[in-house]
Amino acid sequence: MINKIQKNLSKNMLLYTFSVIIWGLLLWLFFPELKILWKWILIIIFIMIYPTMISISLGQLKKIKWWTKPLLIALFLNFIYAPLFIFALSSIFISDPQITLALMLLAIAPSSSMGLGYIGLAEWNTLVWALILAISFISSIFIYPLAWSYFAGQSHLVIPIWLILKNLIYILIIPLILGITTREYIEKKHEEWTYKKVKPYLSVITLSSLYILIFIIFISKSDLIIKNWKDILAIAPVILIYFTITIFLMIFVNKKIFKLEYGDHQSIIFTSVSKNVAITIAILIAVFWEKWMYMSIVPAIVALFQAPISMLYLRLTKQVKQYFNK
Repeated sequence: MINKIQKNLSKNMLLYTFSVIIWGLLLWLFFPELKILWKWILIIIFIMIYPTMISISLGQLKKIKWWTKPLLIALFLNFIYAPLFIFALSSIFISDPQITLALMLLAIAPSSSMGLGYIGLAEWNTLVWALILAISFISSIFIYPLAWSYFAGQSHLVIPIWLILKNLIYILIIPLILGITTREYIEKKHEEWTYKKVKPYLSVITLSSLYILIFIIFISKSDLIIKNWKDILAIAPVILIYFTITIFLMIFVNKKIFKLEYGDHQSIIFTSVSKNVAITIAILIAVFWEKWMYMSIVPAIVALFQAPISMLYLRLTKQVKQYFNK
């Protein structure tokens, strides 16, 4: 039963995201007093992030020497290529510096929020996926403050680095420590199969919390969405061009240049090309709170495009696999 719910929440992310956005806009019009839900947002953020961190296993780090090539490719793609490419596209299509900053932060957010739901469909190398996930999240703790400071400067926004660090402790570091501790406890006391049994529940909690979070954002900030609708729509060409070019480029490069196997390639696509909407929304809310809050709408809009693109790519996995097996 839980596996069906998990697959439903993952495969229909476009439908659910669009639905909660529409309901948020409508309820803002008729029941503006529901903005009070905003008071619960930090609790929802923690509930959303913590299960994701349980996916990180320290035991996978011991296998790093066997998977150095796909790991380095994924890290380069996530922390160097993606932000540079998205920044270049944003400079062409987007005039609002706050939206550009939000996209930059999304660009370095590792692993798609719905990645766990794609394991069976994508046929990726789960060991490589777990290793990339662990290293990427741990690296992001150090990269986020530096990246934020630089991107904010480029967007002409003043964000004290202490404010970023303080909120990263709550959004990333504490959930990461608790998540790793929980995972180690499960594996030592109840063995690995127990984690595999609870994994679908973790995915359901994360995705459900994400949809609730998006709903609260839109019911609270619909006035800003309407005011800035032209800038928000400008996100579409940035994301469509980024995903289309990057996916085809990585298929060619991973096959012809890096000589990767199909499973390793899939692990890179779903941890580094697709982006973590949930964590980006959480960090934007924690850092900016009421000021410039409509920035947290940006990742939610991106999810409307990332979900169908991911599903379209999954429909092409048979052809991609044949290409890698030639």
